[in-house]
Amino acid sequence: MQLSVLILAGGRSRRMGQDKVWMPLDGVPLVARVVRRVLPVAGEILFSANDGERFQAMAATLAAEGVSSRVVADLFPGAGPLAGIHAGLLAAQHDLLLAVAADMPFVNLALIRHMAGLAEGFDAVVPRWRAGHTGEPKWEPLHALYRPRCAPVIAARLATDQRQVISFLSDVRTRPITAAEVARHDPDGLSFYNINTLADWQRAQALLAHAGMPAGTLS
Repeated sequence: MQLSVLILAGGRSRRMGQDKVWMPLDGVPLVARVVRRVLPVAGEILFSANDGERFQAMAATLAAEGVSSRVVADLFPGAGPLAGIHAGLLAAQHDLLLAVAADMPFVNLALIRHMAGLAEGFDAVVPRWRAGHTGEPKWEPLHALYRPRCAPVIAARLATDQRQVISFLSDVRTRPITAAEVARHDPDGLSFYNINTLADWQRAQALLAHAGMPAGTLS
């Protein structure tokens, strides 16, 4: 299985106070850790980022290692991650695009492979996971699979200034991955753990250092 993998790194890191994707996590920049985790399923790596020059350098390093990689530019500048997904879909060389936020260090390949195995006949495959104190499942669209045919539907939403990432899911054939399905591969839902604050970063560092974490989840 080879996917086009889009790393969404356009956030402004307001709560962190610095560009979080370049902060070292266990000695490795956060975005580099995400890239290395998805490489086994990546036919190519695409970057959606504000800091194009820095990511161009990362793309060049990956290309030198034999990994097709490049930075893609939004056609709807300033419209957030949905615009990044749109740009990634237009640039993708494969029929399935895995969109992953650059601040999610615990991407789970078993879950991704499960999702890809269910993608036949669907335009989007999007997990739902328990959130907050209520435990109500919510969509996780920044850890999801999309087909290029989603691009015009997304463009129609963006053209009317609808920027919510899940805004278009009702317009395409979407396969939800239930929380129970996620739990079979990722019992703690760490795939969706994202780093926004220093406390989040410290917890991630502690998780990496915890010898009892499930094999294959964090390594």
